[in-house]
Amino acid sequence: MELKPTAGEISNLWQFIIANQAHLCLLTYWDFHAEDEDLKKILDQSKKTATKIVEDGLALYTKAGFTPPIGFNLNSDVSPEVPRLMSDKLILFILHVLSEYGIYGYGLTLGKTDHPEVLPFFETCLKNSTELYRMITETVHKKGYGHQPVYIPELKQPEMIEHHSFVSGWWGDQRQLTGIEIDNLIFSLRGVVLAKTMFMIFSQIAKDPKVQKYCRRGKNIAGKRVERFQSFNTAENLPFLATFESEITGSTISPFSDRLIMFEALSLAQIAIARYGNALSFVVRRDLSSLFGFLIVETGTFLDDGLNLMIEYKWLEQPPMAASKN
Repeated sequence: MELKPTAGEISNLWQFIIANQAHLCLLTYWDFHAEDEDLKKILDQSKKTATKIVEDGLALYTKAGFTPPIGFNLNSDVSPEVPRLMSDKLILFILHVLSEYGIYGYGLTLGKTDHPEVLPFFETCLKNSTELYRMITETVHKKGYGHQPVYIPELKQPEMIEHHSFVSGWWGDQRQLTGIEIDNLIFSLRGVVLAKTMFMIFSQIAKDPKVQKYCRRGKNIAGKRVERFQSFNTAENLPFLATFESEITGSTISPFSDRLIMFEALSLAQIAIARYGNALSFVVRRDLSSLFGFLIVETGTFLDDGLNLMIEYKWLEQPPMAASKN
């Protein structure tokens, strides 16, 4: 049977091949320095999962007649032997949040896939990512690193909403948050803590001045968002989330190519837009919907400037495109 994926299917294959090639560079560096035995097991499984995605994805991609992407490789984009940049605890936090993103991304993609050869590939991606997430989550709780859970009262009697004030939120008395709004606030905060941490590291090690400046800008944006979400959570009696500045070392020697750093920076921005968009579709209080709408626009501007920098340096690989109209 001829393998002829749809435009979306071949583009998603391309996207996840490159993303996992980049992820393997990070994993290789982290594994070189990890000391905790539980973390080393997670990193070993993470590398196996990412390697399988790259190999199986490339097999499908080339079978469809497409030339393999340039992507990233362990020879030119990472130098594991340089001094460590972060503690094992921080690595575990990063892996935990990234595994959440992996499940989110593969789940969305699976729901848009029809081809009988491509569908099992994304099913396997989702299955393996889910197993990895469970493994990481169990380790996080075993070590006492999990964020403080939030519970809501048991619902004794279903009710219908009777007042338009349910959607208000800018002035006057505000209703309590719904469970789904709490969920989106907490996980958005986890995301910006991750972004701030990664941009702190990237701005510390990037070699090119423009890449340094861009990462410092990302750090400042994420830092302001951490403060904003933390203050919002405090006002709503939600837990204050720990940050990880103290888990970053003072090393300025980069294990990563600047192109890989920029790719990861743009990936953080793209994921943020997707998560804020998802939150926007579920929150009802107007102050929350206004907040997430603003964050989408601000992140979009940041992403656009990063893409222009990548294009300037000829670091942005062209994705599969529609046929020319000429």
